[in-house]
Amino acid sequence: MEKTIELGGLTAIGVGDEQADLAVVVLHGRQMQATDLAPFAHSLGGPAYWVFPDAPLPAEPRGRTWWPVDSEARMRRLAGGPMELSAMDPEGRAEARALLGGLVTALARRYLLVGFSQGGMLAMDYVLHDGTRPEALALLSSTRIAIADWQPRADRVAGLPVLVAHGRADQELAFVAGELLRDFTIGGGARVTWLPFDGAHEIPLVVWRALRSLIRDATRASSTP
Repeated sequence: MEKTIELGGLTAIGVGDEQADLAVVVLHGRQMQATDLAPFAHSLGGPAYWVFPDAPLPAEPRGRTWWPVDSEARMRRLAGGPMELSAMDPEGRAEARALLGGLVTALARRYLLVGFSQGGMLAMDYVLHDGTRPEALALLSSTRIAIADWQPRADRVAGLPVLVAHGRADQELAFVAGELLRDFTIGGGARVTWLPFDGAHEIPLVVWRALRSLIRDATRASSTP
């Protein structure tokens, strides 16, 4: 079953059993929307309630964004090649984090947090800022941001299962950005699964399979006495 829901001030698509003990919250990237990713929940299934929130702001030329992005500045950065954004501290980061917190609170259950691209930046930012700790975290084709703020908080991922996936041919966010994100999570003490893949700025089947394994592991861990 799939339907549109409201959670903590965000509109979202909910897929599956609303009474499931585990929720999987999937944050889309810039210039995307919930409908771009929700179909994958039908094929992956599993013992979870899938939630795909729409970011709060419109993006040009399509989709939504979690915080404002200066398109001209972004194009200038891309002219120099794929980006690594650890020095960037976007305006609206705290507001996006608060909206995600409202959604997690409204879900009121164990959850696994997944973020693609800009959604991955927000997912990690939320976990580092005393957000309700997820069962696991998946950072797909993403990068570090606001590193001066993140670095002192790195140990907040200690012991957390984290999947970091990145395409070797990513022309949006440099492959080294994924490697640095991997190293950051390892340095914080997370239990990291690193998944480089031969592809671009995307979520290929191999990544969805790894995500399904992460969900199954989270489910098994919760049922172990």
